[in-house]
Amino acid sequence: MSEERSDTIISEDIVFRGTLRFQDSLRIKGHIKGTIEANGELVIDDSGKVDADVLVNSLIVNGSLKGNIEAREKIEIGKTGVVVGDMKSPILQVETGAKFTGNCSM
Repeated sequence: MSEERSDTIISEDIVFRGTLRFQDSLRIKGHIKGTIEANGELVIDDSGKVDADVLVNSLIVNGSLKGNIEAREKIEIGKTGVVVGDMKSPILQVETGAKFTGNCSM
């Protein structure tokens, strides 16, 4: 997803703690800690760091995510992505170079 298509962007200088809910799309470049729930697409950029349990339609990880993930449609982990936690999704795409520690249920 390009930045132009992102409904909301959380920039590098933002640190958020708590429950984050959204409907369409969100791009994270900053640091989120807590819980993320959405009916849309979540993108974690290279500079993004997320320490949260995540429930979304689709997820693209190019940064760091620590927490359990449930995606209703798909999970993509890019070559710079690091995921620590359990994942549940009907589709999983992992690029060469990505790092994943945990269990995956499809």
